[in-house]
Amino acid sequence: MNIWTISLFDPTPYDRVGDLRYMQIAQAALQRRYSVTHFTSTFRHTSKEQRFAEDTTIKIKPDYIVEYIKSDGYSKNVSIKRALAHRDFAIKLLDNLEGRPNPDIILISMPPLESAYRVTQWAAKRGIPVAIDIIDPWPDSIVKDVPSLLKPIAKAAIFPSYLRLRSILRNSSAVLSISNGYLSWAKSQYGSLRKSQCFYPALNLDKIQLQLNSLARTETRNSDVLRLIYVGSLAGSYDIPTILEAAAFFDKHHPFKTEFVIAGSGPQSGLVADYCNRLRNLSYLGWISNEELMKQYYLADLGFVQHKNNLTQTVTYKLFSYLSAGLPILNSLQSEMAHIISNNEVGLNNENGDTPALVRNIESFLNNREKLETYKGNAIRFTQREGDAPVVYGKMLDLFEELVSVP
Repeated sequence: MNIWTISLFDPTPYDRVGDLRYMQIAQAALQRRYSVTHFTSTFRHTSKEQRFAEDTTIKIKPDYIVEYIKSDGYSKNVSIKRALAHRDFAIKLLDNLEGRPNPDIILISMPPLESAYRVTQWAAKRGIPVAIDIIDPWPDSIVKDVPSLLKPIAKAAIFPSYLRLRSILRNSSAVLSISNGYLSWAKSQYGSLRKSQCFYPALNLDKIQLQLNSLARTETRNSDVLRLIYVGSLAGSYDIPTILEAAAFFDKHHPFKTEFVIAGSGPQSGLVADYCNRLRNLSYLGWISNEELMKQYYLADLGFVQHKNNLTQTVTYKLFSYLSAGLPILNSLQSEMAHIISNNEVGLNNENGDTPALVRNIESFLNNREKLETYKGNAIRFTQREGDAPVVYGKMLDLFEELVSVP
């Protein structure tokens, strides 16, 4: 089977930041001796930098190629320039696809809408099945922070985006998603989906456990303290202040019993640095490599997923990033993420911004190490069932085979 995958936001092997969704899908496909061509932009969303100055092809393996299409960049996530950059990529993407032998199936990440819209129309004319992979519910997520009274006006202003969304869903052979919540949202937008299935953002459990076991030979964990880690963006939508306030509480009321570690970069890095100057139990590592990430996971006991906005449908990539390393999660996202965590006893939930609740959850692990070990074991077992990449993306490939076999 010849598979094309398209994602504007997922990292590639060139970026060296770990094997996330689309690299894991490629690896699962290669195990079945399929070929994969992945299309993305030269512009990298997370760093806001161009990877290459022109169209570039990199052969990762004989049957795994990444095509970087030279397209415009942007400096702000919410901007007209970003919308224009997405349109620029979509136009150049179709130019790049023309003249190639048809693949058996196309998997395209959504958002952005523009490239998904053009690709589904292009593929429909050629009889190529397309699976849409929803990683964010655009355009609804664009207007989520608009005041309630202004939401109807905002939705009217981007009404063409809703028309594109319905066209995408109508022309898709299957609609996939990183959460069941997003699938329900897709069905609310277009109720006649041909096929739909949730595939959580999975990671290779065996690979991660091998890395952690290797670190056990060189690193020494401090069992006398509870070590908690946040890894990710320090953008304004993440509830870093609540983590910092919790650290301040434990520094004062449980001195030398906890260690809080924050890794990442963004606008709130100055706030983190300021707290570091005042607290004995807080460390700020800045941006870290994947190798350092594994080291910090090995040394840690718990992982933070704390957001300021109460995103009700999201299952974040951090779910199995933490759980595959045996780290229970302290989570503020509600709905599906909260249900996963509570139903499987792989962490504890608090409302966003509720520092006392977060403190109580941390204390419950600090004061009961047997509970902590039980939850760590639960984390590994749940990952084996629902978040191990060979299992999860193997099922995705089973679906692709079914779609390709349909006349």
